[in-house]
Amino acid sequence: MQTAKKILVVDDEDSIRQSLSDVLKDEGFKVMLASNGKESLKMLDSNLPDLVILDIWMPMMDGTEVLKAIKAKYPALKVIMISGHGNIEAAVKAIKLGAYDYIEKPLSLEGVLLTVKRALGEKRESEKIRGLEDKKSQPLNLSTSPSSALTKDIGSSHHQRTISKSIVMGGQGLHSGGKTGLILSPLPPNSGIVFTGLSSEEMVPAHLDYVHSTDYATTLKRGHTSIMTIEHLMAVLHIYRITNILIKIDREVPIMDGSAVDFCQMIEDCGIDEQDEPLDDIVIDKHYLAGDIADGRFISIEPSPKFTIQYTMDYPMPIGRQEASFILDNPEVFKKEVAPARTYGSIKDYGRLEEMGLAKGGRLSNVVLVDEEKVINTSLRFKNEFARHKILDIVGDLYLLGRPIRGGVTARMTGHRENILLLRKIAECKKC
Repeated sequence: MQTAKKILVVDDEDSIRQSLSDVLKDEGFKVMLASNGKESLKMLDSNLPDLVILDIWMPMMDGTEVLKAIKAKYPALKVIMISGHGNIEAAVKAIKLGAYDYIEKPLSLEGVLLTVKRALGEKRESEKIRGLEDKKSQPLNLSTSPSSALTKDIGSSHHQRTISKSIVMGGQGLHSGGKTGLILSPLPPNSGIVFTGLSSEEMVPAHLDYVHSTDYATTLKRGHTSIMTIEHLMAVLHIYRITNILIKIDREVPIMDGSAVDFCQMIEDCGIDEQDEPLDDIVIDKHYLAGDIADGRFISIEPSPKFTIQYTMDYPMPIGRQEASFILDNPEVFKKEVAPARTYGSIKDYGRLEEMGLAKGGRLSNVVLVDEEKVINTSLRFKNEFARHKILDIVGDLYLLGRPIRGGVTARMTGHRENILLLRKIAECKKC
């Protein structure tokens, strides 16, 4: 008979402790309760649990100090932080200090249970926490040496992937204008790519079925939860073939410097785990078209042994005519040639977006701005940087079927709307 897992709940509010205790006991867990940080540390020394749920704001010794003490003595013990004064900055700080996850009050009991079960599903036994060797599978080597798995032809990989550990990133939302950030956590095979808010209440799969808007960015929505500007992050997950990951976020993916370089580095820093379950590419076996070739605005995809994209734009100066092509050989090519291409727009466009309540986070440091004559705030990283950025967006949008695509894409003068229209046509035929 399997021994019930032990969970220590630490919160100075009686009602919170009791509510969590009741729901956890109903799920078959053993529950230990502490009303303050000092009491919880004494309990750990005498009766080590499998998991700790820890409030941040407590008298005498706050949760941050308790977390530091736990990680100093029991570094492998997973700790879920909870707070009634939550924001993405507090979440990022907690994860950097070693917390497994962060949940905002008022608590969704369903969200708490999902997080608890996810934590315990990856959990080491208490004996291993006390220092015995962990037998988990080794992550992929992501060094930049020629023999690295990073430089292999992506088409040779046929297994699902997740990240090796949780990682955080802070930044600013391009359209919301507010401080935002990401907490990325591993998920088991067949989980998919899932977005959620700080409360973990509503899970939003990164799938075509949940695309809510393609106006100036790709937005997902499920219930009352919307996740904005996902395309750059999705492009990186596509290229690195990450298929199972939980992304906790405060409304909008941070824009960073307008490119996807920081997201590439984030994935490489946390490492990639190959999983046992197989992964089949979506192999394009016929021609699909969205838009009208005669009108000069279209995107199409046709059979190809590799995932390739060719993009053309033709505007008045200073943008002019630009062309770019991308062959998906390996992440290093993407990281060097496509990921650095930044979001761009005209001064007039940003004036209109501000009137619509968008682009509140646009800054000289994260958007390439053009007037009627020239780029006004930076030097271009490539002569065809704008066309390369369109390829970046296509790579991200085309991952919203949850599997890598193998086919040749040709696009001209298109954006998110056409990318999603093409994806819907593929999905209708492939039943994805």
